[in-house]
This record gives sequence, structure tokens and C-alpha cells, in this order.
Amino acid sequence: MPHTRIVSLLLLGFTLVAPIGCGGGSEAVVSSRAYKGHENDLDMNAFVNAFKKTLGTRLDDCQTCHTGFAFTTGSGTGQKTVNKNACDYCHLIQHPDATGFNEPQPTTYAETLNPFGKDYAAAGRSQKAFGGIKSKDSDGDGYDNQAEIADLKYPGDAASKPGQKNPTVKAFTMEQLKALTAHQEFMLANASKQQYDFYATYKGVKVKDLLTAAGVDPTDPNLTGVTVIAPDGFMKDFPVAKINSAYPAGVFYGGLDTATLPNPCGFVQYPDQLPAGVVDGQPIPGEQWLMLAYERDGLAIDPSSLDPTSGKINGEGPYRIIVPQSTPGAPDRGSQYPQPTCGDSYDYDQAKDHNAGDMVRGVIAIRINPLPAGVEDFDAKNGGWAYIANSTVLLYGYGIEKP
Repeated sequence: MPHTRIVSLLLLGFTLVAPIGCGGGSEAVVSSRAYKGHENDLDMNAFVNAFKKTLGTRLDDCQTCHTGFAFTTGSGTGQKTVNKNACDYCHLIQHPDATGFNEPQPTTYAETLNPFGKDYAAAGRSQKAFGGIKSKDSDGDGYDNQAEIADLKYPGDAASKPGQKNPTVKAFTMEQLKALTAHQEFMLANASKQQYDFYATYKGVKVKDLLTAAGVDPTDPNLTGVTVIAPDGFMKDFPVAKINSAYPAGVFYGGLDTATLPNPCGFVQYPDQLPAGVVDGQPIPGEQWLMLAYERDGLAIDPSSLDPTSGKINGEGPYRIIVPQSTPGAPDRGSQYPQPTCGDSYDYDQAKDHNAGDMVRGVIAIRINPLPAGVEDFDAKNGGWAYIANSTVLLYGYGIEKP
């Protein structure tokens, strides 16, 4: 479950339960390089010690044990499919989708395990357990787990198997992106945990225009959406409706910064100069779209880098996916920074739209869904940082992969 932000509690009867793919083993020789935002990394450490050649590869990731899910909404001719990748599917445990689906949402991490993850859990959830299931064919695709792992294929996903062709990709450089029709929007990034929210002006390309430039019709009825991918394995799904329609206008809330409010009450960062027409308490001028940005407040977005100590990403560029609020509202303090003495209404509110967490930093690839059958998914973790260094973003999947 790459890049999850789940934190469980051992308070008042709540049991601390980490995702299976990211906690629980004991034999530590080398350390997993999977995304470092989880409760702990013990299960992935157990995995890379059992299969040392997987260290730092696509399999050094919680998706090896966790699955995504295809939900449906509506009925009859109006039924639609909503795909959730392994990240987003796990996130539903702590942050259920308020609109709901025809199918129940997961409430335990056990529900998010794929067949390989279930076999691992049943075998004892340790480094030794991985050895005990290596000869099994967990996903029933005709290849045992050891053969799939040796070929860096997912042993819990029947659609991933040795010998499949890699996807066709279309690469866009910074120069090519800047040659496309540019879009600019001033918006609120409302964080869930962090100390500060912020307003900023981002410039880039609407995702729908980027798809068109790649030769993909964003109105194709078979197109279900896109998955945005970062080099640390974090993925975020966006349905086609979010691509083809503008988001509602955001509202500007001024005077919530540290310079205006007494310490420690300030929690919003503003640019040095506000765009023309932005007024406190009023809708923000201009349309808000899902976009791939390359500039923030008139400057190139600082490139992302991997912190070797924490394993987390620093920076946000050179490309960041920009996600306006679907439900515009006032900013609130991060959940880890309550200020009850401030006497205001801005402490953390789980019901608010915390869009900052959806704004993937260091975007290196966009998968256009559905990925055609018989095509192996792109391996973002092997060489992904090279795309950051070269300011390149890849598009692949439906409409690019020709039959």
C-alpha cells in the first residue's frame, strides 16, 4: 500500500493494526526502501530479506501484498466503475468515501490483502513465512511465487506474470509540456496532518489537454480515469469525471497566517502577492481544474528528492498534480497541531476536503485506465528518479497501447 498515511491508535480500546504489507517481521538484515509513511516497515523488511534481489525494486512495495478494488456506483445503464489502487483502497479504512459505492468499503487491513498477502499472513507473517510460500502459486496464474518474484512480477496479481510485454509509453519533456496550452489557477491546499495549509498559484497543463496531446480522447466512453504515480511508489486515482469537468470555485480565507494571528494560532501560508481579484471571503476568480503543474507562484517547482534518512520525498516537482477542493471550504489546522487555546473554529475537521494529500509530488508517470490486458504495468520504482532529474513525465495505458 504505497504512500499510505494511516496511523492507528492504541488508545481507549483501539487496537494498533498496521497494514500487512508494511509491518510485522523480525529478521532485519537490509531495510526496505518502500514509501516511509506507514505505521512501520517490518513486513516489507521481512520480504526484502527473504528475496534480497527485490530490494529497491517495484516489489519492494506494499502493493506486493495489498490489492486495489473496482467499486461500482449506480445501476442498470447508469452503473459506473470506480477503480481504487492499493493506496487508495487502504486509505478507505480510515477515510471512507462519503458518497459510497454499491459494494462495502474495507474496514480492516485483512480485507485489502491480495492472495499472496493472505498466504503470507496465514503462514505466520515473518521472513520464514515468505520462504514457506515461495513454491505456491498464490494468484493462480500458472507461475509459482518464486518464479514471479525472480522476474519482478507481482505474485498476488494474476494479471502480472513472467514474459508479459512492457507498456508503450509517451514521454513529455518540460519543453514539450510548456508548448501545450497552459492553465493557471490560484487555490487552497488544505493539509490533513501538516502544520500549515497554503494558497498558491500553479501553472501547468490540464490533465484532459495532456491526454489529448498524447493522442487519447478524454471523452472516450471506455476511459475510466488516470492513476498518477510518484517515484517512491505513491499512486493516486482520478476518475474520468474529475478530468473532464472543472472543479467548483474555491473560496479565499485571509488573515490566518502567523503574521496576523498570535503565536501559535496562525496556520496558513500566503504568497507575497495575491492575484488580482482575490478578496477575503469571496470565490476565487478563474476556473479550477485537475492539472499537471510545472510552476508555483511564477517559479519552476523545486525538484523532488529522496531523504536518505527518513526515506520520504522532499520538494514537490518538477511536476505536481494539482487537485482543487471538490467541496470548497475554509482551511483547518493539521490533525497533529490542535490549538484549543486559540478560541476559533479552525482546528482539524475530518469532514473537510483535505485536498493537499491528493496532490502527488514528483509525478513521473500517469497511467491511463484501464491498462490493456496482457500488458505489464510500468515499473516506476526502477529508475524513476531519473525522470525527476530529466524533467520527464510518461503516459501509458489505454489509448496509447495499440491492440
